[in-house]
Amino acid sequence: MGIRLELEPGPQAGHQARDEVRDRLRDRVDDGLLVDLQLIVSELVTNSLRYGPGETIEVEIAVTEDGSITGEVEDHGRGEVAMREITDEGGGFGLRIVDALASRWGVFEGTTHVW
Repeated sequence: MGIRLELEPGPQAGHQARDEVRDRLRDRVDDGLLVDLQLIVSELVTNSLRYGPGETIEVEIAVTEDGSITGEVEDHGRGEVAMREITDEGGGFGLRIVDALASRWGVFEGTTHVW
């Protein structure tokens, strides 16, 4: 079972992604893991909004029978996805959060398509 979202690149995209993940997966994923998943997706969508090309953001998440979760966030950008320095304004935490919560993550080479 999984979900596929196409989000318009606007201020509600992160909120919409969190709500959809919660509403569609709450019966398949335990509460603690669901909160982590919502945060991971929200941070990646927010990065797409901030640094992506402004195109539709695609989110795909699959939950297997054994409870494993895989997912991707794609904003159709090119370039490098990298952890940024933490700023005095409170920025630079997004990929650090993803790194702390996900067991593995990466980027398809030459793109901003994160798995």
